[in-house]
Amino acid sequence: MRRIRPWRDRQVVAALAIVVVAGGMALGIRSLPEWTVVKVSGLISLLSLVAFAGRVQLVPLVRYDRTVVVIRNLYRTYEIPWQAVRRLNWDARSGSLSLTLDGRRIIPVEAFSRWPSFGRHRKVIEELERAREQRSDAGHAGEPTVVPAPGIVELILAVPIVVAVVALLVKGVTALLP
Repeated sequence: MRRIRPWRDRQVVAALAIVVVAGGMALGIRSLPEWTVVKVSGLISLLSLVAFAGRVQLVPLVRYDRTVVVIRNLYRTYEIPWQAVRRLNWDARSGSLSLTLDGRRIIPVEAFSRWPSFGRHRKVIEELERAREQRSDAGHAGEPTVVPAPGIVELILAVPIVVAVVALLVKGVTALLP
């Protein structure tokens, strides 16, 4: 399968944000005069949000061959036979790329959406159109296959909530005790 190269600036910005926040967290942990539950929970929450932002920016991708296009978004992976793809859509106002399938079903392509494209979306659309034109009708046919992403996203988002609740409970209990 051939992979469409992701926009490097998107990956660089995500990597820099992760490095900067992780460095700030390391300095924050090092400079803590005392380890309070609230401070540690704040650091864990920040780390979880950084992991979520990194996953949003680095996970989505698009791969294709002569029979199928695979779109991996944050929450689902779609394996779509080229025969089912009717049109590629670019919405300039929202900056989103999507595929229209048979039955007017629309699949978003998060790897190339909601990020300043500076006209690069045209190259992606052209590459996908060429791949669609060169498709082989033999092989994978029928409905798209949808595979849900592992629950890591929900776990990443649930961790700060659980940690904050535990921190507040510990803080409340210690405030009640003499």
